[in-house]
Amino acid sequence: MRGPAARTRSDIRFVQLDRAMVRCRQLGHGRSLVFATDPPVPLECYDALFDALAPRFRVTVFEMPGFGASLPRAGMRLSMGESISLVAQGLERFGGGPHTLIMPCVLGLVGVGVARHHEGLIRRLVLSQAADWSGTQQWLARRDPKGMLRRPVVGQLALAAVRRKRIDAWYRTALADPELIRPLVDMTLENFDHGGCFCLASGFQDCLGDHQHQLAPIAQDALLVWGDADPSHPDTRFGDMNALVPNSELVRIPGAGHFPELERGPAFVDHLLRFTH
Repeated sequence: MRGPAARTRSDIRFVQLDRAMVRCRQLGHGRSLVFATDPPVPLECYDALFDALAPRFRVTVFEMPGFGASLPRAGMRLSMGESISLVAQGLERFGGGPHTLIMPCVLGLVGVGVARHHEGLIRRLVLSQAADWSGTQQWLARRDPKGMLRRPVVGQLALAAVRRKRIDAWYRTALADPELIRPLVDMTLENFDHGGCFCLASGFQDCLGDHQHQLAPIAQDALLVWGDADPSHPDTRFGDMNALVPNSELVRIPGAGHFPELERGPAFVDHLLRFTH
C-alpha cells in the first residue's frame, strides 16, 4: 500500500484479510497487546501508548475494517458475525498470540464474540467504555435519536454529507478534556484527507441491528475500564457487562471521558500493567 496513510509512521503496515485491508502499527517484543482504535480515532493518536508499552510488550494498534484507512472490499458487511470474523483473522495475521485484546465502546461486544468463538486467540480481554447489548442500544438511541443513520442507504448518504462536521460534534460530546478536541479533530480529518473511511451508518445498521446470537458469557479474565467523566454515557451501567464477562474486574478512571486510554494514559497503563502481570 502506498500513499500518505502508509507513511505517517515508519512502522505502519497493511494486513490483507478476506474482505478487507487493515492498517495497523506494531512495535516491541514480548507478550502481545492488541488495541482497536475507537472510530473515528486514527492510530496516529496512540503514540503515547506505544511509548509507554512497547518497551515491555509487542504492541499492535489497528483500525477496524470500514474505518480509518482499513478499507473494505466488495461484499464486506459489518454484521456482528462478520465483524467478529474480521477481527479474528486480523489477530491470526498479526501473529504473537494469544493476545490481550483491548476493545473500546461498541467494539467491546465484538471483542466478547471473538473471545467466545476464537478462544485460543484471546489470553485476556480489556473493554473500555463498553456496555452490554441493552446499554449499547440505549447509547445508540442517544447518538441517533431520529433513527436517520439506521436507515439503509439514507443513513450512508446522510453521513457522507455531514461526516466532517459530525467529527467535531462527536469529540465535543465524548471528551472530558476540551484541550484534546482540536488535536483529535485535526488528526481525524487528516486521516479522511488521506482516504480514510467512516462506515458508521453501516455499523449502526448491521452490527447493532442484530447481535445474531453471537454473544454469550466467556471464560477469559477481563478488565472493564470506565472513564467516569464520559459525557456520551451519562447513565450507562458498565457493570452490567459482568453477565458476558463473569471473570471481570471493573476499574474507574476519574476525569476520563470516552477515551480513557488517550485522555488518562498513565492511569490506563497502570491498570493494564497490573492486570497483565
